[in-house]
Amino acid sequence: MGIRARTLTATGMAAAAMLATLGVSAPADAAEAKSLMIGGELEIADLDLLAIKAVGATNTEGKTTGTYEATLLAGDDDNPLPFTVKGPITCIHTDGDTASLVYPISATDPNLIPAPLQDALAVQITVRKGDPSKVGVNGPAPTGSFSGCEPAATPYEFDGDIEIK
Repeated sequence: MGIRARTLTATGMAAAAMLATLGVSAPADAAEAKSLMIGGELEIADLDLLAIKAVGATNTEGKTTGTYEATLLAGDDDNPLPFTVKGPITCIHTDGDTASLVYPISATDPNLIPAPLQDALAVQITVRKGDPSKVGVNGPAPTGSFSGCEPAATPYEFDGDIEIK
């Protein structure tokens, strides 16, 4: 192998290592446009614990946009607690009646995130349409620990609307 080939190989490996360290990854299924809308409550033992609102889309170039908001509930959707988590949707995966999204925690209401920790943690939400529909929450975990958003477990019932395209 010549010096030029070794230099190019070493440069490519260094660039890949740097991108991996930064948590930068190519979007999954970038050639396919996807959209997802979720509105409803995560339930455990017939108690509403989390109101979920999400609207997002991924275009054919792999750019994902959208917003996620979750509000804690005190047993039913008529009793929201004064705590909401918000963030931009950065990844969407769809497959039939199953969808998943990842969002970094950008804000809370009331604001409890110090500026240096904004977007440091992320959460994955997976939903499965059915009778009953199901939802799962993975995280919060360090934002860089999510590479893509393949669906995860959905152990909780979901009472609401799920639109997957």
